[in-house]
Amino acid sequence: MPSASSANFDEQFFSSVVDAAPDGILLVDRNGTIVLTNRQATAMFGYEPDALLGRSVDELLPEDLVAGHRGHRQGYHAHPTVRPMGADLRLAARRRSGEVFPVEISLSPIGTGDELMVMAAVRDVTARVAADERLRQSQTALLEAEQVLAIAEDRERIARDLHDTVIQRLFAAGLSLQATAARSDPDIRPRIESVVDDLDQTIRDVRTAVFSLQTSRPDARGLRGLLLDVTIDARDALGFEPRLQFEGPVETIDEAVAEHLIPVLREALSNAARHAQATDVRVVIRVDDTVELSVTDNGVGTPESVFGGHGLQNLRTRASSMGGACVLTPRDGGGTVLTWSVPLTAPATDAAPVDTVTDAAPAGTAPAATLVAERTDPPVDAEAGRPGTSVSHS
Repeated sequence: MPSASSANFDEQFFSSVVDAAPDGILLVDRNGTIVLTNRQATAMFGYEPDALLGRSVDELLPEDLVAGHRGHRQGYHAHPTVRPMGADLRLAARRRSGEVFPVEISLSPIGTGDELMVMAAVRDVTARVAADERLRQSQTALLEAEQVLAIAEDRERIARDLHDTVIQRLFAAGLSLQATAARSDPDIRPRIESVVDDLDQTIRDVRTAVFSLQTSRPDARGLRGLLLDVTIDARDALGFEPRLQFEGPVETIDEAVAEHLIPVLREALSNAARHAQATDVRVVIRVDDTVELSVTDNGVGTPESVFGGHGLQNLRTRASSMGGACVLTPRDGGGTVLTWSVPLTAPATDAAPVDTVTDAAPAGTAPAATLVAERTDPPVDAEAGRPGTSVSHS
């Protein structure tokens, strides 16, 4: 290349140098008219070669920025200075198609005799802005995941403390009271035994709470988590959350039985919400040689029309298709008990699945009965060999 002292740079050589620049180059006069461009600039803005010459630089700006840019241009000509790229400015340009895209622009004043021109180097930063946005989203997602993990760890810790400390202390207190009851006066023994029964129910409730805390882990939910979701979903229609209790190895329930158990529970709670006017509903799922679902409410009882309705018939059909039964009976003291029981393993059958017809509870339905599981003979506690809690939700 010839030196600056000896070379006589012609226009063609100068154009070659400008075209070699990696950024789009625009030379603009005081009136904002483009007097020189390079290939990168015309390609970036979507024009044919030399098509930008003689146009106003304002044509390359988003329409909402044109008016303000004229004032900025006049101010720059009054106080010209070099402005490098990346000067903490969020700038945008407009292609011939109308597409607006992010850019970085450096400005350099160039004196040509008495006239001042401005050379603008324009860089399309669309890819970088998109990468920055993806990075921001990833960082946000990571932060949210860390927060979810922290909450899950707290829930797991609380569940562990409840199981390892609170339940064990309640269990020890129950054993102590049982021993005291055996040596106590017959007149006060029933009162002590009543307190023991209350402790048994408290242990069941705490174990259910422990399971609810542990189901914050998606991989730990399983059938228990799905059943818990059904009871939580019924909260709005009922006006309160039904109590849910598990007794026995729920995890051993056959998949075919589970496919019926979930809609049966949903239908039972829906009937309670529409008809029972209850303030308490208790759901017990008991597993031994059979799978038994009990839904008990303290409402006004079930009207005769429900006994012949689609809902109850669907529940009975589901049960009979697997060799089971569904019974709806009055509850002592008011309310209703729905008992749905089937074998632990569904018999092989080619029958088509039962379609459930459910009358959806209208929005704003007043709280209705919840069904609570009742059992005449209390289950035997696996740990103490006495009536009480039957399965720990470990």
